[in-house]
Amino acid sequence: MKKIITTVLLAFNLFSYSQTEYKIIFLETSVDEFDVIGSDEYEKHNRTTQDITEKLLTEARSSAKSEPIDGDVFDAKNMIDGNMKTCWLSTESPKNDFVEIIIDLEENVAVNSAQLLNLYFVNGWRKNMQSWKDYSRIKKAYISINEMPYCEVTIEDTYKFQSMELDKFKVEKSKRYRFRIKILEVYKGAKYPNVAISDLQIIGKVK
Repeated sequence: MKKIITTVLLAFNLFSYSQTEYKIIFLETSVDEFDVIGSDEYEKHNRTTQDITEKLLTEARSSAKSEPIDGDVFDAKNMIDGNMKTCWLSTESPKNDFVEIIIDLEENVAVNSAQLLNLYFVNGWRKNMQSWKDYSRIKKAYISINEMPYCEVTIEDTYKFQSMELDKFKVEKSKRYRFRIKILEVYKGAKYPNVAISDLQIIGKVK
């Protein structure tokens, strides 16, 4: 994978969650240069290596979504289904719209804890190349964890898989974790202002 963007930001210490402690975090997004839009079979079952999203029984929510278009619906759960042809689609005024992925291990008998290593995502609606061009994509996003600031990240304008390192973040049964991604800036689509996210995948290890 090729490292392409570095963003310097101010964020609270993830491990202490202290409002008086903070550190400078250097985050990088990287792009899988070998990822290509493929057949329906490939696109509808496209999960990366070490994806633990399903094992964590992850939930997905959003502040708002687009109305259905030609039979396609845009629920937040589309972001975690491993299907590149479905997506979450924002309203026509996407700035400050947000999506959340929620991890709560309390009722998950199969997992005692997890170490999160990366967040993989596909920016835009990867239904086909035309849809990817027509609808807007995220350019810059603000990410918080349990309402605490984590980072501001700039995202590459590509249909390929991208990843963001999560600094070996540990998830325990005693706490519920909510990762919120709020849209700050967008790459404008050729036709529509709505912003799409085709997929979010959590990369890590479970115990």
